[in-house]
Amino acid sequence: MTRRTKTSVEAKLCILTIATFFTVMLGVGHLALNEHRSVLMEQKQEAYQAVTRALALSAGQLVSGKDSRLIETVSSRVKNRHMDIEYLIVADEHGHTLFAESKNLPKKPFSPGMRWWFVARRIMGYGGIDPEDIYSVTMPSALDNGEPVSFTVGFRLAQAKEMMDVAQSKVLLGMAVGLMVGVICAVLMGRSMSSALRSLIRGAKAVASGNYAYRISTKSEDEIGQLAEAFNFMVETLANSREQLIERANTDSLTGLYNHRYLQERLGIEVSRASRYNRSVSLLMIDIDFFKSFNDSHGHPAGDEALRDLSQVIAHNVRETDVAVRYGGEEFAVILPETNLPEAMITAERIRQSVEDHAFGVGGEENVKLTASIGVAEYPSQCSDRAGLILSSDVALYQAKALGRNRVICYDAEMADSPRTDPYKLYVLLHSQDLPTMEALADAVDAKFKYPAGHSKAVARLASETARRLGMPESECSSVYLAALLRDIGQTAISDGILSKAGTLTDNERAAISAHPLVGHAIVQQAPHLCSVLPAIMHHHERFDGNGYPSHLSGMEIPLPARVLTVADAYQSMITLRPHRKQMTPVEAKEELVQKSSTQFDPKVVEVFLGVLADEEAGKLAA
Repeated sequence: MTRRTKTSVEAKLCILTIATFFTVMLGVGHLALNEHRSVLMEQKQEAYQAVTRALALSAGQLVSGKDSRLIETVSSRVKNRHMDIEYLIVADEHGHTLFAESKNLPKKPFSPGMRWWFVARRIMGYGGIDPEDIYSVTMPSALDNGEPVSFTVGFRLAQAKEMMDVAQSKVLLGMAVGLMVGVICAVLMGRSMSSALRSLIRGAKAVASGNYAYRISTKSEDEIGQLAEAFNFMVETLANSREQLIERANTDSLTGLYNHRYLQERLGIEVSRASRYNRSVSLLMIDIDFFKSFNDSHGHPAGDEALRDLSQVIAHNVRETDVAVRYGGEEFAVILPETNLPEAMITAERIRQSVEDHAFGVGGEENVKLTASIGVAEYPSQCSDRAGLILSSDVALYQAKALGRNRVICYDAEMADSPRTDPYKLYVLLHSQDLPTMEALADAVDAKFKYPAGHSKAVARLASETARRLGMPESECSSVYLAALLRDIGQTAISDGILSKAGTLTDNERAAISAHPLVGHAIVQQAPHLCSVLPAIMHHHERFDGNGYPSHLSGMEIPLPARVLTVADAYQSMITLRPHRKQMTPVEAKEELVQKSSTQFDPKVVEVFLGVLADEEAGKLAA
């Protein structure tokens, strides 16, 4: 007990209170206490207001009745004979009582619509309480639905007055020794406590600013010392939890690899470092070939297991400094810091070969095979920013899939004889949401392919008008217009030599050209606000009879915007001089459209399109 008296903050507070009491009583004296009664009463009233303010926070829960424990706690506090609270009442903004509690609460203290002051009078009358003996405090509050209410607490002053009378009668017991003891204890205890509290305040501010290494030195064994130890433990726990949360936020739950969020953050850091020190950083985009068919055949649990196996294969074939990421779905990525293009190609080929050689276990089987297509790009030789590096590797991946899958393709590998197109510039242009920028981008693509000025805008105008006459909504007509402008953006990844070749194309050259809808889709999908144009870009080279590319769709399987764009693009191309095709007259081009209706083109679309051409020739179609 002696040890507790010396070390307990509770004991220190008691000593400080007694010493202060002696000091006040000795200094003011018996006669001055009468004058001081008003001051003590004001302090009591402030305390009552503080209590009311705290209780008012629970107004919504008291009225709703949802928290029975809270209601029971409040009720027991009110009915405690040693407490000053005589009653509490919650009323709406019209003064109607919503909740009431009292030491002397009748069985039916109020009825719906009863004014709160009538309830208070009834409670006081039932308890035989003099209204002069009640100090009432009202605070504004609100219910759970936001409705304003008033929270009124009535405090009985009898105990407070009695306490002051007793204190007054004992003032003569104050002594000079009490004065000295009070001053000395107040100074020593106050200094001890304030120093510890200031340390806690500094610690709280440090942690709030993000300094999780801050610790408070504990010099005492009392409650403040225990509080300091608890504070240090709390900060350590917060630091550990923060690290765990960051790790979970950056980790894919299925494979254990880093996720798309972390890729964006880390790649930005690596590109900045490479720029600062004039180094290289490469990025691999990896996609499992025909993974949808694998899922359909073996089920999604087997697909998840295959993804986990593949993540391990990738992790075992990269360095500790490399960053393997699950980019999304069946697509993975690997960041290769301090790695140039030839070295990245070696790593990509090693991963591709390891995936091909790996036996994936499915339902007890160990001989299921999968392959992967990989796109490779390097900063700064092939792009100028993080977004450009992602886009260029993604375009290379689509080239790899279009050229037969299970292969590694380097971005821009076939464009050595022509100026490189920076994919970041395309990224920036595509993220612009104004039509003039889109049209300027289309003009730039036309110029690269040596089309006549305004070629793509002519296709866009004819296609959007055809869509409008087919009854498509105006928003879809606008999407058709944009799709026509951007339909050939995927051909920016094709060598100028192939595009301008007059003779017969090789199989690889045809494959490169056939891949441009996929590449265009990969480029445009980087701009979320252009998602509505993607089906038309992807499928504008499909044929009505199913012999088109890249998906070999037929008939109504082909999205209507793509069928419209196919006709408009074909007509405009036929009347334009190209190296591998002779130029047709408008009449010959129309006859070609009619002849190939139901095979290459949708007959209904051709019919409406010819009407658009007729109106254009007659001057009825706005330019």
